[in-house]
This record gives sequence, structure tokens and C-alpha cells, in this order.
Amino acid sequence: MRKGYQLAGRFRLVLAVGRSQNSEDGQELVEYALVFPLLFLLLFGMLEVGLIVHSYSTIANGAREGARYGIIHPDDAAGIAAAARALTTGLDAAAIQVTSSQVGNSIRVEVNYPVQLITGAIIEAFGVGSTVHLRAVSMMPIE
Repeated sequence: MRKGYQLAGRFRLVLAVGRSQNSEDGQELVEYALVFPLLFLLLFGMLEVGLIVHSYSTIANGAREGARYGIIHPDDAAGIAAAARALTTGLDAAAIQVTSSQVGNSIRVEVNYPVQLITGAIIEAFGVGSTVHLRAVSMMPIE
């Protein structure tokens, strides 16, 4: 056994030129290529879920606020829509649809919003739409 070449069974020392006896130069690159798409999918999946939860929370608050306005002014559809839209800051105002109606002795406010996903082009490649349609409904008794 030559000194500085082999150490305890399966462990091998690196030669003076910086290479081991059985070279594995491309192994790290292959591992990275296999793991990177999974990490990419996980990262953007978390971003998409966060975007959807934020959008739904915002339109649900808008629907509740519109219903609160509607229990005081049940015949003012424009005011109900304005009250609902007032709490939907941060979303595309042109895409928000607010409808209100009286159901018996209650007011019903519905807010619809299409969420455009960040990874829309990638998702469309798999044959799925790049838009998630959210709907929040709030009903309150008229005072």
C-alpha cells in the first residue's frame, strides 16, 4: 500500500491532482438537475396558494362590508357595490363583480373575482386553465 493513497477500506484519499480514483465529477450537476424542478414547483406552489388565500380573504371581507351596508340601505345597489369594492384594495378593481339581492328579510351580497396565477403559462401547458375563479357570499338580516 502506497502512503497517502488509500485510507481504511472504502474511503479513498484525493490524489495530489485533486481527483479521486473513481471520478464522480458530474454527479452534483445531475442531482441538482433532478432536485431543482421539485424545489421550483414547491416554491411557486406556495406563492400561488398565498395569492389565492389573500384574494379570497379580501373578497370575503368586501362581501361582508357590502352586506353590512345593505342591511341599512337595502335598496341602494350602487352603494352596496361601492362598500364591497372599498375593501378590495390590492386586487384588480376592473375584474371584481359585485351583485346584491334581497332574499326574504335578508340581503345577499356576492363578490366574484378571477385570480390570474403566476405560473399560468406553465399550467396551461398541462391543459389546465391559468385562472382560478373565487366567489364569496355574505347574507345578513335587514334591520
